[in-house]
Amino acid sequence: MSDEIRGDLRARRTRPYDVSMSSSSPSELPAADLPAPDLPIPRPPTPDELAERDPLALIFVVDNTHAPDGTPLAVAEDALEAAMHAMVGILTDPRPEVADRVHQWASGPIRKLVKRARAKRWTQINELDDLHVTAASGTARVIVFAPLRPSEQPKPLREAQVSGLELPWDGRPAPEDALTVHVNEALGMSTGKTIAQVGHAVQLFLAQEPDRARQWLDRGGHVQAVAGIPEGDHVVEVIDAGFTEIPPNSLTAAIV
Repeated sequence: MSDEIRGDLRARRTRPYDVSMSSSSPSELPAADLPAPDLPIPRPPTPDELAERDPLALIFVVDNTHAPDGTPLAVAEDALEAAMHAMVGILTDPRPEVADRVHQWASGPIRKLVKRARAKRWTQINELDDLHVTAASGTARVIVFAPLRPSEQPKPLREAQVSGLELPWDGRPAPEDALTVHVNEALGMSTGKTIAQVGHAVQLFLAQEPDRARQWLDRGGHVQAVAGIPEGDHVVEVIDAGFTEIPPNSLTAAIV
């Protein structure tokens, strides 16, 4: 990545929502223009689905480019917000081929896979013809692909690294109208795993609380992750199947 692009990413901290529908047809898509998606409420996977070898998954690719001193250019707050914006973009994408895949995937286990790629590899993935949405928020850029099976992933995407995404949290306050997702910090989840779990929570929120979701989108669709899940009633609870990092049936995230 050139110094000019690095500088642009740093400067865009005040530009919270910048989305292109695909690498070949970019367009600005403010969150207020997005409809609340009409999706089935996700359900727990069946034993057969858990054993499936070629399952559909929503794939996130985070730009994990580092500065010369080895520090990631992106901070976790920006990556989380960019990931949620791109995910909502895919879930509300009007293209029939995307909508068909999303509904097929959302009708079963909602697997999400968070990958990382740097510089040229990230750009190469973003230039793939496969249907995707790319979002930038502050220092971060994230691609979300319409649901794909492992056998369908093009080589650059298939070879992107899955584990090990760790970005620093800078601790800045979130916008007042941000949707708060409480995260179980006791599980010690990586940044990538946290993005996936917050994504599950936001998707459940969209499906289960459409009126609140519409208001949230109208206010810009900001998201913040807060450590610790409060006691009491939760509008949304995410129970993870335990494919990676954490034990099965762990409570990972919640929205009140």
